[in-house]
Amino acid sequence: MLEKVCHIGPGFAVQGGISSVLVSYKKLFNLSKTNFISSYNGSFLKSIPLLLKTCFKILFKKNHNFEIFQIHTSTYGSFFRKFIISLCLRVKKEKYVAHIHGSIFKKFCSSSPKLIQFFIRSYLKKAEVIICITPDMQEFLDNFIGKDTCKFSIIPNPCENIAENPIDLAQHTLPVKIVFSGRYGKRKGVYDLIEAFDKTDFDFPTELYLFGDGETEKVRQTVAIKSKANLIHVSDWLTHKEYLDNLIQYDILALPSYAETFGMSLVEAMGNGIPVISTFSGGVPYVVENNTTGFLNAPGDIEALSKSIKKLVNNKDLRIAMGKSAWEHTKSHFSGPVILKKLNTLYQELL
Repeated sequence: MLEKVCHIGPGFAVQGGISSVLVSYKKLFNLSKTNFISSYNGSFLKSIPLLLKTCFKILFKKNHNFEIFQIHTSTYGSFFRKFIISLCLRVKKEKYVAHIHGSIFKKFCSSSPKLIQFFIRSYLKKAEVIICITPDMQEFLDNFIGKDTCKFSIIPNPCENIAENPIDLAQHTLPVKIVFSGRYGKRKGVYDLIEAFDKTDFDFPTELYLFGDGETEKVRQTVAIKSKANLIHVSDWLTHKEYLDNLIQYDILALPSYAETFGMSLVEAMGNGIPVISTFSGGVPYVVENNTTGFLNAPGDIEALSKSIKKLVNNKDLRIAMGKSAWEHTKSHFSGPVILKKLNTLYQELL
């Protein structure tokens, strides 16, 4: 069934969430490169010829007997490229699935001019089905398009990095290590995390490790004036492999985001048996079971964030229990076989 589906999205080497999902699809589901068409290579201008080439392929070449085109869609440039591609597919009377990614897709829909909203609705209405990563996106789009107008399917992103067994947090020695991984900026809540960590009194030696890109210098300046500056380590972005290799040494992952569609870094941490701290934003409550696999707070609530960090730092037994629950939850909800089953069920219905 999988060989009949063509995935349209950015190239595998492009940095970003959609690319990582496509890499996971290829690896976990043993797909060929021919099952993927790239419409973006990381540069807006340089991708224009690539987009034209993609449209030409759809309109004038045989498509390896594909019966479904799964279009991985985000906001702004990503949407407009995919909208043009969808028009080509409509001309050829090909079936396509709109797979929605992007932490600000709701904002993109709500704040766009009326004409752009018309294009968005047209794109979604013509899809055979709309894949949403989490239920909150389905609820939003159902209202945005028109109640019960479109068919939806909830399929989370698969995690290819779930450990065979959870790490043994009991063997970790002091200091307790908290890790953050994401783009430096307000949206990911890194400044809230720095503030909460700095103001919290711990019973045990504790250190905070930050990995990311974006406002790196601003983050360094923010840390430099804090009383615990020597306990906060600011690093540039690591390669994904380097990050995963280092992940097992940490005790807690914190991602206090203001907007998060899914939060793959949360899933990767839980998939290794590490409890997490995040927020009630976007699809995070679907990914993290509050008070079971970690703690969730309101975005921007630094006091609550501080209390959550303190609870997990000061209680090793709680960290171990939550870590084990996190690993079990991830394996049963976000593993390759689980997501493959959901995709196959959807494809069978469409065909």
